Amino acid sequence: MVFLGPPWVLASGCVMAALLAPQQTYASAFDVQGLGPEGVAEAGARTTSAEDGGAAFFNPGSLALGQNAATLAIAPIVSVATLRAQDSPLPFEDPFGITLTASASIPFEGPLANRLRLGFSGHFLPTTALRLLVRSREQPFYPYYDNRTQRLVAVPALGIRVAKWLGIGFGANVLAGVQGPAKLEKGATGAPEPRIDIAANTVISGIFGIRIDTTHRSRIALVVRQSFGIPLDIDTTADMGGVPLATNLKAPSAMFDPLTIVLASGFDIGHFHVEGDISYAKWSDWQNPFLTVQSTLPGVNLVSRSSPRFFRDTMSFRIGGHQPWRTSATTSLVLRAGIAAEPTNLAGALQGMTNLVDGNKLTLGLGATFAKHVLGKTVRIGFGASGQFVSGFTQDKQPCQAVPCPVTTVAGPDPNRPSTGITNPGYPRLTASGALFSFSLGAGVDL
Repeated sequence: MVFLGPPWVLASGCVMAALLAPQQTYASAFDVQGLGPEGVAEAGARTTSAEDGGAAFFNPGSLALGQNAATLAIAPIVSVATLRAQDSPLPFEDPFGITLTASASIPFEGPLANRLRLGFSGHFLPTTALRLLVRSREQPFYPYYDNRTQRLVAVPALGIRVAKWLGIGFGANVLAGVQGPAKLEKGATGAPEPRIDIAANTVISGIFGIRIDTTHRSRIALVVRQSFGIPLDIDTTADMGGVPLATNLKAPSAMFDPLTIVLASGFDIGHFHVEGDISYAKWSDWQNPFLTVQSTLPGVNLVSRSSPRFFRDTMSFRIGGHQPWRTSATTSLVLRAGIAAEPTNLAGALQGMTNLVDGNKLTLGLGATFAKHVLGKTVRIGFGASGQFVSGFTQDKQPCQAVPCPVTTVAGPDPNRPSTGITNPGYPRLTASGALFSFSLGAGVDL
C-alpha cells in the first residue's frame, strides 16, 4: 500500500533541508545498489582505496589522504530485480537514480596547508525527494530492500590529514523535523472531514572514519556509521455521525539503517590493489517495518498486536580489487572486480500473519575505468555491474488451534474453528528467492 498522506510533507521537508542544512538523509541506496561505477564493480570494498568524493560514504578518513586537488563525477545507476515471493514477482521501488560525488582540498596556507579536504556523495531520484511505502502486515516483501532506495541521499564529509600516513574524517547526516497538519476538506457529498497531523522528529546520524597507511603499500581502516531511522507519529481525527474517532499511527524507525562498523585492510602487489572488509550491522535494533495503530472511540480502545523481534545482527565480508594498465602516454585502463557475502538479517522467528522474507546474499561485481589526460586534467569514463543473488527462503506457517491465538500462528475467520478457512498469503508455506542486478555508467574529471 502506498502511503499517500504524509509523503509530500516529508518530501517538502527533505527539499527544505537540502536548502537550509549542509547534510541530508542516510545512505541506504549506496548499501543496496552501490556507489558509482567503482563501488558497484568492487562490491563496495572501497574503505581503504576511495579517496575522491565517494570517500564521504566509504571512509572520510581516506578522503583526507586524497592526492588530487579536486574531483567531480556523475553516474546514473539502475537496478533490475528478479525477487519473488509465493511464486509472484515483487517490485523493486525506484530502481533508477543519479549519483554525484565531489571532493576538494581547502586551500589553506601555513600549518593547515594540504591538511583539510571536503567530500560529497549524493544519490538523487529523477522526480521526487522521498517516497515512503507502508506495506500491509500480511503482504510478502523483503524488508532488506524496502524503503531503502526511495529517498534523496546527500552525505558531506570533512577529512583531516593528521600526518602523511594518518587520516581521520567525519560526516553528518540530518533529516529535518517535519510537523503540522495535512487537512482534507469536506467534499460536495458532505462526507466527514478528517484531520491528519504528522510529526517526524529531527534525526542526526554520523559517519566516522580513520585510515592508517602502515607502509607505502599497505593500509588499514575503521569506519563507524551510526544507525538511522525516522520516528513517525501520525494522528488522525474524524467525526463519524457525531461520534469522534481518533487514530494514532507510529513508526519508531521508518526507513531504518543499522549501526554499521567496518574494519578494512588493503595492500598493493605491484600495481594491483586488493582490499578486504569485515562489516558488522546491528539489525537487532530494528523493531519492525510496520506502523503501530491505535484507534479510540468513546469507551473503546483498539491497539494493534505487538510483533516478535524479527531481525538479528549480521557480519558481512567483501573483497575488491583493481588493476591499472598504462595503454599509452596519455591513457590508462583500470579493471575492477569484487565479491561480497552477507547473511540474512531475519532471525528465523516463526511468523504469524506477517510474511517477511530474506536470504543469504552473494554479490559479484565487474567493471572498468578508462582515463585520458586532456589539457592537464584527467577525464575518466567508468562502468560497473553487479549481481546480488539471494538464497531461497522457506518457512512453514503454524495454524491456530485455540483462541486466543498466539502471534506466531495464523487463523481463519471462525473463532470456533480458527485452523480452518485461513487466507493468509504465506500459509501453509512461505517461500521466496531472487536476485538484484545493478548497472552504473559515469564520467568524472580530476581537476
